[in-house]
Amino acid sequence: MPEQNMLFARTDEQYNTTEEQAAVDTEKYLVVSSAGVLYGVNTRYIETILTEISITWLPMLAPHIRGVINLRGAVVPILDFRLLLGQEPGEKSCTIVLDSGDGTQIGIMVDEVDQTVDIESGHILQVPSQSAEEHKLVSGMCSLPNQGGTLMVLDCSLLFNGQQ
Repeated sequence: MPEQNMLFARTDEQYNTTEEQAAVDTEKYLVVSSAGVLYGVNTRYIETILTEISITWLPMLAPHIRGVINLRGAVVPILDFRLLLGQEPGEKSCTIVLDSGDGTQIGIMVDEVDQTVDIESGHILQVPSQSAEEHKLVSGMCSLPNQGGTLMVLDCSLLFNGQQ
């Protein structure tokens, strides 16, 4: 009988180790769409999601920068994701405010916000070609679980650093 308990304890330990590894290797992504393409935004960058905003236009900005908003006393620049990718602006939009972690915030206007998904780091593959404008903002891609679609993983650090 003691041997059976020991075997069970080993199995239990192995299960806990595997569970901890899975938690470390998995990250949450918010799935958004823009021009029919699904993008994943790591949830650690997401400050808030806004459905209605009043944007203040500023002169002499790049065409993809729609202006700024006042978010709880902070001035946040708003980028139109479609314009950033060289596409026509969309009719409907939702704004995701991202925070770099050091207090720098930026908003991106996307067509729709869908859901959050857990994705294992090992399932994210490199993007084959970096020639298209949209691929310059993408750090990887993966298949979405239970949907059959492809998710382009957005590289938020490029948005914060202005390397569009």
